[in-house]
Amino acid sequence: MKAARQDGVLRWAVEAGLLKRMRRTGWWCSGIRDPESVAEHSHRMALLAFYIAGEEGADACRAAALGVLHDLPETRIGDAHAVVKRYWTGLRGDEDRARREQNACLPPGRARDAVAAMGEEWSLGRTREALCARDADYLECAIQALEYLWREKNTAREWLRSNTRRLRTRCGKRLGRRLEELFEKGKWEDFRTWWKSIYVR
Repeated sequence: MKAARQDGVLRWAVEAGLLKRMRRTGWWCSGIRDPESVAEHSHRMALLAFYIAGEEGADACRAAALGVLHDLPETRIGDAHAVVKRYWTGLRGDEDRARREQNACLPPGRARDAVAAMGEEWSLGRTREALCARDADYLECAIQALEYLWREKNTAREWLRSNTRRLRTRCGKRLGRRLEELFEKGKWEDFRTWWKSIYVR
């Protein structure tokens, strides 16, 4: 690989690293002082996408890859929460443009084509893998809301419900219903001490 091609990949990777420092802005609207980064969200979302896709008979690796890649355009256009999306009518087009320009940093070839295809698949949201990844996106947000509830006692209930209502796959809906049930019965707090069952002195 020639130096220019290598430099393009490295620039792409450095840009992606911005997501480790970029905060999810919607949480600020709910009073969270130190919200998670976009990369933190994408990590757990990818894990959930892998699991949900496996349960739904879809390609788990592809769904997880969608989770990893779906927020890359945010390095250029920022993280847009629900209120912003109400007014930013061209958001999808701007995300697609950011993806195309980011992908142009990569050398032509199979990897760049695969990244571009993933961006389009996420944007259209029609494949089984995209549906599973989208459920993982909402489910991850619902879980994060309950984790913030442990810390700050704010509007976690509304965040939980607004995200679980968006779930579409059977597996995602089952997990969402269970999450709501745990929350309503006061059992979600038990997950804070998940380590008790494996802790040995």
